[in-house]
Amino acid sequence: MAEKKDRALQKWLDPRRFSFLLGLLIFSVIFLLSSITDVFNRLETDIIDLHFQLKLRKEMNIVETGVIVEQQNPRISRDIVIVGIDSTTLDTFGRWPFSRDVHTGLINSFARIKEQNQRENALFLDIFFSEPDSEPARDRDLINAIDNSGTVFLQTILGHNPPGYGQQDGDARLEALFQAGGKINHVTGDISQLETYYSAESPLVEYGKVVKGYGHANYMPMWDKIFRKQQMVARYSEEVGIIRLDHLDASQEIMPGERLAWQTRSGEWVDVPKPLTDGALETLRRDMEKRAPSRSEDTNGDGTPDGRVYEVKRYRDHLVPSITLSLASSYFHVPLDEMDIVLGKQILIPHPQVMNPETGELEDYRIMTDYPVYDEGGNVTKEAKYREVPDIRIPIDERGQMLINFMGIRSNPGRGGYQTFPVRSYSAYASRVPGEDPARWPKTKALGNKIVMVGGFFEGTDERTTPFGLMYGVEVHANALNTILMDNFLRPIPDWINVLVLLGFILIVCLYASRINTLFSFLGTIILVGVYFYFANIFFFENRNLILNFATPMVGGLITYVLVIVYRVVAGESDKKRIKDMFGKYVSPAVVEQMMTNPPELGGVDMDITIFFSDIRSFTTLSESMTPQELVKLLNDYLTTMTDCLIEYDGTLDKYIGDAVMGFWGAPLPQENHAVLACKSALRQLELLELLNEKAEPNRRINIGIGMNSGIGTVGNMGSQGRMNFTVMGDNVNLASRLEGINKQYRTRIVISQSTRDAIAGDDKFVVRELDDIRVKGKLKPVRIYELVGYDGDISMKDIAGKKKDKKRA
Repeated sequence: MAEKKDRALQKWLDPRRFSFLLGLLIFSVIFLLSSITDVFNRLETDIIDLHFQLKLRKEMNIVETGVIVEQQNPRISRDIVIVGIDSTTLDTFGRWPFSRDVHTGLINSFARIKEQNQRENALFLDIFFSEPDSEPARDRDLINAIDNSGTVFLQTILGHNPPGYGQQDGDARLEALFQAGGKINHVTGDISQLETYYSAESPLVEYGKVVKGYGHANYMPMWDKIFRKQQMVARYSEEVGIIRLDHLDASQEIMPGERLAWQTRSGEWVDVPKPLTDGALETLRRDMEKRAPSRSEDTNGDGTPDGRVYEVKRYRDHLVPSITLSLASSYFHVPLDEMDIVLGKQILIPHPQVMNPETGELEDYRIMTDYPVYDEGGNVTKEAKYREVPDIRIPIDERGQMLINFMGIRSNPGRGGYQTFPVRSYSAYASRVPGEDPARWPKTKALGNKIVMVGGFFEGTDERTTPFGLMYGVEVHANALNTILMDNFLRPIPDWINVLVLLGFILIVCLYASRINTLFSFLGTIILVGVYFYFANIFFFENRNLILNFATPMVGGLITYVLVIVYRVVAGESDKKRIKDMFGKYVSPAVVEQMMTNPPELGGVDMDITIFFSDIRSFTTLSESMTPQELVKLLNDYLTTMTDCLIEYDGTLDKYIGDAVMGFWGAPLPQENHAVLACKSALRQLELLELLNEKAEPNRRINIGIGMNSGIGTVGNMGSQGRMNFTVMGDNVNLASRLEGINKQYRTRIVISQSTRDAIAGDDKFVVRELDDIRVKGKLKPVRIYELVGYDGDISMKDIAGKKKDKKRA
């Protein structure tokens, strides 16, 4: 019976079977971490940024390699035009912000055309009019221009500060916008999950009354301060009353659309749960006494405060659309109150229709998927293709946010510059304003049914970090709007599919990593990751706008691969050689042997050693002249050569610190001539560096500094039980590091300490030069330092190996 159990146990411990148990364990851990942390969500966000970069690079390469006439990207709406306040505009009108009569001229320039059916659908001004002008006449003229135009949209900025910190008439200003542009009424879901704001910086009431529409311009950056999402719907809370906590009881009436809330000492707002029961009120009292600020009160009228009062505020919630949602509402001729919003799912815009500027009639919305093809004579040889769009369904999360499908990098309005959307200069319109006589108005401005977005387009104004780098705020709005107009939404794959993909990825790695040799299984993992990335990027992201998790299965697969290989190594004696080959690239063979005979444990021992530091000079300047791929190759070649030389001279590689190398001699096995080995290795490294530089271009040649010090250091495994490194620590290590940096001051290449100079004194072939007595940080006595100039003899390991053999014979 015991033998059967042993055989059964050995059967399950076989790597080909046990690997699947490891895989299931890894799957469970990753699934749990994904559920309780956002670590993998952050990794997936970085992968989405990479998808954007690859898509843009591919599109730009296609344009560069064979297209005679560049066609517009069919995923970019032709009805979005940016009017940028650029450097030309600043030269024309002077310092920003401009006088309001300039903006009056801009609006009149668009409005005053003969063919009014060729007017723009909407004119969005990404400009604030929250304070009255010093000249009331200018405000009056601008308000009249907005009213006469009938297409102007203005924005509001919502704030988290409670009322009293922002505009005192903020509620009245918002109400004017609500009356002019309409409100959102149909919302399903938990609106408490929406980003909540308590103040607003809105246009003056007189402006709000005459606009065509409005919207908030708030964007919430993600954890890495990059803007990727648009807050399609925000919750604005209007304060309508204050209730003392001791006056609050279960009979308190709370109207629909209202709520009670209180603020903690840290500034966090907490909603009072509904319905109000005696138990809920008792819990509320305890919580507020612990966490809420209070004000003092004189209850007996003697002039001395003798009581504490806690207050609960009553709020009326309003749902404020984003400016892009309002512009889409205007474009599709679907009022805000006809949209159906389901938080965590979608915003439904039913039956969108657009105006045909040629006929002046509304038509069912359709999107051009392929442009028409013309011959040299201008005749159509291939008709355009369209896709009918019966409704627009904007995917949003529980917080009402939509992921923006960015179409390209920041536009450069200069001649020949890249432009994602057409960018025209503000001054081109505002400096040529037609008069009031309609007979002298131009026929059209070629903006029929287009959405014109006016905003800053000069350095230092409203720039936001996006997956494509810095981008002007108005262009971020344009990308968000384009995502809606072109029905070009990025949609995450359902969670259950991502879970199955993760499990399948891990089990596939288990299958081959437990059966074939390490090299082929490693290549198989690389190929699997590459194929899966291509599949996730090309098939899903680029062609179908679907986001399939990549980072999570990749991490799971790599961890699985590593653990399966490690288990195979541990499971058989024959795999010990594989460990030696693996670690021999980083440390000396002596260290590998010691690790095999004595498993690593925490702690260390004091030994007489020589510590070595080297570092590349002017590395930042060198890196700026190279691409990342070129820099990696250069560093790999350099570090490989230097590391091989260090290990060849019986040294131990401690670690890489960026482009710096740290090593030591004299441990883990004692070496009587550790200083000699270190110095010869340093000189040999300079020789090898010269050979590397001879092959490199002049601006890519490397210069290094080396510092060495000898003395007692603590050598051993440092770290934690879960992760440790074989390294050296101590004051002598710090001195060696500082000597490396001192090369810059003395314009030397190798600096050694007095102790190292004494240790190599027995070999009179070393050429050294005394430099100075220096006082280093942390030491009271000065340290004498020397320059190691060279060696008058053979510094190769053949000479050292011969001396070792002679010593053994003796």
